[in-house]
Amino acid sequence: MQKNAAFEKSSGMSREKIEEARDALLHLRTLYIAVNNQQGSPEMGVSPFVRRDDGLYIFTSHLSQHVRDLMAQGAATCVLCADEAKSHNIWARNRLKFAVDAVEIPRDDAKFGGLCDDFSEAHGPTMNLIRNFGDFHMFQLLPRDGVLVLGFAKAFIVRGSDFKIAAHISKT
Repeated sequence: MQKNAAFEKSSGMSREKIEEARDALLHLRTLYIAVNNQQGSPEMGVSPFVRRDDGLYIFTSHLSQHVRDLMAQGAATCVLCADEAKSHNIWARNRLKFAVDAVEIPRDDAKFGGLCDDFSEAHGPTMNLIRNFGDFHMFQLLPRDGVLVLGFAKAFIVRGSDFKIAAHISKT
């Protein structure tokens, strides 16, 4: 692995191009989320999300097993993945995989209403219908670290809620 300034040279990509591709993924509307169940097998789901400076947020129902597991464990792995139809090579599809800590935001929290409004603005009027459903829970996802893949030999370690490029993953 190469450190900061070296990642541009070792990957052959400029910081600007790497961050542009990362930011395009962060502007997607849904994320995939995986949480291990009590038996250690992954449970997966997909959820609309909104991004704020302090992390990502999802609003999802505990009727899904992965949500109950998320409530119990407080940690998950998420993936943002570029559209297949827009990918130049299906084997090297742009994607961002990252580990998160999950914190439930109670309905009486001061920021809950604002988050619901953010979801309505980003994803449409369905949020106004489901925001009062008792089985739905708001979670803040706090990214720790992850991997940004932008093609063959173009994988990068990312860190934190700003997904800062930390290093290029290479043999050297």
